[in-house]
Amino acid sequence: MIGRFEARLRRLVRKFSRTHWLLRFLHLSISEGPANRPGLVMLQIDGLSLDQFNRALDKGELPFLKRLIKREHYQVHTQYSGLPSSTPAVQGEIFYGIKTVVPAFSFLDRRKGEIVRMFEPATAQQVEEDLREQMARDGVDSLCTGGSSYSNIFSGGVDPDEAHFCASSFGWGSALRAANPFALLFMLVTNINSVIRILILLVVELVIAPVDLVRGLYHGRNFINELKFIPARVAICILLRELCVIGGKMDIQRGLPIVHINFLGYDEQSHRRGPDSMFAHWTLKGIDNAVERLWREAAHAHRRHYDVWVYSDHGQSRTTSYFKLQGYDILEAANAVVDGLDESVPIVAGRKRAPSVETQRAKLLVGGKAGHLVSVKTNAGDKRHDKVQVAGLGPVGFVYFPEPLEPAELAHAARILATRHKVPAVVTGSGEAQLRVWTADREFLLPQQAAELFGEDHPFIDVIGEDLERLCRHPHAGDLTLLGWRKGIAPITFATENGSHAGLTHEETRAFSLLPRDAPLPDSKRGYYRPSDLREAALHHLGRPTPATRARRARARRGRSPAPHSEQLRVMTYNVHSCVGVDGKFAAERIARVIARANPDVVALQELDAGRARTGGEDQAERIAHYLAMANPIIDVNTICPRPVARATGPVVRIRFRSSLRPTMNSSRAMPIWARSSICS
Repeated sequence: MIGRFEARLRRLVRKFSRTHWLLRFLHLSISEGPANRPGLVMLQIDGLSLDQFNRALDKGELPFLKRLIKREHYQVHTQYSGLPSSTPAVQGEIFYGIKTVVPAFSFLDRRKGEIVRMFEPATAQQVEEDLREQMARDGVDSLCTGGSSYSNIFSGGVDPDEAHFCASSFGWGSALRAANPFALLFMLVTNINSVIRILILLVVELVIAPVDLVRGLYHGRNFINELKFIPARVAICILLRELCVIGGKMDIQRGLPIVHINFLGYDEQSHRRGPDSMFAHWTLKGIDNAVERLWREAAHAHRRHYDVWVYSDHGQSRTTSYFKLQGYDILEAANAVVDGLDESVPIVAGRKRAPSVETQRAKLLVGGKAGHLVSVKTNAGDKRHDKVQVAGLGPVGFVYFPEPLEPAELAHAARILATRHKVPAVVTGSGEAQLRVWTADREFLLPQQAAELFGEDHPFIDVIGEDLERLCRHPHAGDLTLLGWRKGIAPITFATENGSHAGLTHEETRAFSLLPRDAPLPDSKRGYYRPSDLREAALHHLGRPTPATRARRARARRGRSPAPHSEQLRVMTYNVHSCVGVDGKFAAERIARVIARANPDVVALQELDAGRARTGGEDQAERIAHYLAMANPIIDVNTICPRPVARATGPVVRIRFRSSLRPTMNSSRAMPIWARSSICS
């Protein structure tokens, strides 16, 4: 009776909840179906390396994520970003399963003949359209089909109405943009806590901004661009984050199968001030709070059973600008090589600063003409020189010649860039059998000499040579590929920034994933995972495993060796209350997951239903045993039989007690011991 009353009360609370009425006012679709359907909330912390993540945990900057590890059985995994270590490439692999979908964040689109950047809507849409065509040919599905996507480069295959603040679609999706003003006002009122948080943090940012403005002017930066960075920082680090949380919570209540949100604040501040800076780490506290709110919303969702996964796409390393080191940018250096200037001829810088990507992402909120209020123009693709074009918005750059050069000419240009102009490494040979890498000291061949070039201690030295070869052979890669780092030197960037990614350093390529301990990740003998592994695990969790995943898991089950014998017996008792959670949902799967996380040898379960109408007539003990595939039995303890009876049914042993044993059953210490002796006898 109490259980029925609680269920009715929960339904009543949901009916009068603000989210329920907000969904009605906005006329948003709802995914109907059984409440125990799997769902997934994937939260990406853009640019946070594994090292900086661990540092933030130790300093108490991520208290909720630390709680997930300590109390909620979450586990930290090392994740290799792949190359380039940038958001478009990582999301292309996670969403679509295709590696190195772009060679860099900025490159020459050979079809158009112009330099493009992945925050440009037309570029992002074109790349994503190419990905969809390739997936259609391969018969593969995109990860986010049927779900929603927030603040990403690619939509991930969602319906256009469900793509919000993505590079291919500025602002809210079309459904929310078409909502009437009253509904939007109601959304603000019902999320007044977020509005107040935005206003408070806005005041904090405005206090910090003048100090940062003076610092930027001291280092010779443009005054107008420094002013524009103030609203851009507020937009990305605070406003965009809060809007994503509001939208994500609504989508969880709608029951969408997958919700993917990318938090950009840390990456934005790291580009500006460095990945280890106080300002960058300060944004992590707000992101941690956002993750907590979404996790709690997912835990109380009534249309699906959600898991929340947290991961980063790549890391960042602290870098020095090439422009600052040399006094001229990489485009000037490339043109000096083409013009045949010798070392006695000085290079006169043609501009005052190198190109930068700072504040471009603020346009995700508004786009159009309003985007100019917060964006800073970049010059990465200007065509002042007819002889050569250079794309360089990070530690990986490309040089494009107007006419194809002979291998000997390319080798000469690469050698001059590496020696006179101090580019750490220059790669040639995109049309040859092997790639050649030129440094100031010597020449290397890839991929076989990757360890000599990048160091045997590189965490991903077993695959980084292969990935670099794939990057350099990309159709849109340059005739020369410029690398801002190699073993033995400090990393540099071809843009104006203090933190960089897309390159090959340890921190740039070493990301993390924070997943429940029983997340269906494939077995990894390498000690790390890459984005395609995370994609396969997510599809498996959603009940959409790929044929390759099913085949691999079947082989793993057939070849699995028995568990090693242990002299200790791990016993667990659990009153499951008919597998009804605090949210009122019947879900034997959740009970099985709790048991699996404890990894017991013997489980004694209480208050299980068998053939009851309220739980669909299923045998809950049998179902839990099926999910666990336990070699040892599950013990279903009841107190309704007149005499002790033990009945074995496969992995399930039912033990019923007469009523005189009820006091014994109330003892959590006595019951497991009795159960063990019964099994042994």
